[in-house]
Amino acid sequence: MDELFVNHKTHKIDAKGRISIPADMRANLGQEFIASRGFGKCLALYPMDEWNRFMKEISTINQKKRKKLEFYFSANAEKMSLDGQGRLLLNENLRRQVGLLGQKEAEVFGNNRRIEIWNCDLFYEQLNGIDEEEVEDILDEYGI
Repeated sequence: MDELFVNHKTHKIDAKGRISIPADMRANLGQEFIASRGFGKCLALYPMDEWNRFMKEISTINQKKRKKLEFYFSANAEKMSLDGQGRLLLNENLRRQVGLLGQKEAEVFGNNRRIEIWNCDLFYEQLNGIDEEEVEDILDEYGI
């Protein structure tokens, strides 16, 4: 993957459950990608090379923890692609899992090596719940 995903924007979910992925994110996402449960209550879209890297890293963890992580991510994973207009079809099961069922909009968030799709209220709750001082402390702890 050449560039990291950045930024966030609210996008409409149409009556069929489709959502547009911003044009500047599509190229790095690729023709086929993996959609899975993300961290928190969101849907994560992984370019294929990033999904493979992520699962390979998980495979290095001890068996008990690895099994739990593999189950969490793989059982909720689906190979997907965008339609000709750059839209992703979010099936009912995926929308239900991440709090998007019945929602008219979602937040599309470029989060480093993946794209996340969030219920707008949950996204802003997470974003506004971050304490700036805590962020500074974490950066200091790791010498960043």
